[in-house]
Amino acid sequence: MILNKEQLTSIARGVARVEEENGWFRLLRFTEAQAQAYLEAGKPDFYNKTFATSGVRLAFRTSSRTISMQYRFDKGSSRTYAWFDVYVNGAMTTHFGSEGSSVRRCSATVNLGDGEKDVEIYLPWSRNAELSEVTLEDGATLTPIRHKHKMICFGDSITHGYDAIYPSLTYASGVARLLDADMTDKGIGGDRFCPYMLRDADPETPDVITVAYGTNDWSGDPLEKFKENCPAFLRRLHELYPNARIFAVSPIWRGDGEKKTAFGVPAEKVHDLMVELCGEIPNVTVLRGWNLVPHRAAFYSDFFLHPNDLGFALYAQNLYRAIMNAD
Repeated sequence: MILNKEQLTSIARGVARVEEENGWFRLLRFTEAQAQAYLEAGKPDFYNKTFATSGVRLAFRTSSRTISMQYRFDKGSSRTYAWFDVYVNGAMTTHFGSEGSSVRRCSATVNLGDGEKDVEIYLPWSRNAELSEVTLEDGATLTPIRHKHKMICFGDSITHGYDAIYPSLTYASGVARLLDADMTDKGIGGDRFCPYMLRDADPETPDVITVAYGTNDWSGDPLEKFKENCPAFLRRLHELYPNARIFAVSPIWRGDGEKKTAFGVPAEKVHDLMVELCGEIPNVTVLRGWNLVPHRAAFYSDFFLHPNDLGFALYAQNLYRAIMNAD
């Protein structure tokens, strides 16, 4: 049984839209208006990153003993590797993909085991993974899985997933599992608080939103620009999603956080500014990010900025606790 567009769309999670062209499916996490905003702002690199399948999953219950697919990928981020993770009944069972920069056509067949089971397939965070001929055994059942909450994670490269090897272990995917949430990942490597991107609401209304910008604002923008864009972004989010709980996460530890920048204060102090600027915006809670990941190079893939898989796992656990303990 080869899944058609309607079936594939029904089990796709973390997407704003699904497009089909010549038998290939593109699963997109940004609305067309949100993606176009980056182009119109003169940021073609950010636009290309909107195609990365960060946080995108196929989630379904099936009796099929296998699933097979064709896949290809090219653009999506500055990282060239791209990996899939497969979970069966909550346990990761398979990890496959490529170290290469561009893959025009590959195939994979995954053993899912006997009987009815819950399956979640995480697509690569790093590249634009397109799928074709997604196939279950003839006569197999197929039931979409939905989780209790709907969640959107906004942020920069750390939210995007840099530099996880396992796409299911990014902090955004990890905290979504802990919250039992279907999550859409809006992370873009290099991004900052940019209100212009929030042109329209997503098709599904979230009840939880996390916002984790600030580290690029601190390293590259003057303080006055941050004072304008940070509260403007969060106010616009409240306008789009007035009933959602919005958690603004200040920057996590970075090894060069004491260097002098146009911002004028150490990176750790961004948290205090966010509290001052955004504390009165309805439904917004500012969470301190600085201690969510250990202050040790060993927890970072580049030893100072982007967490590795272990760093992300701790980030997810600690952020989950912070959300659950928030007033």
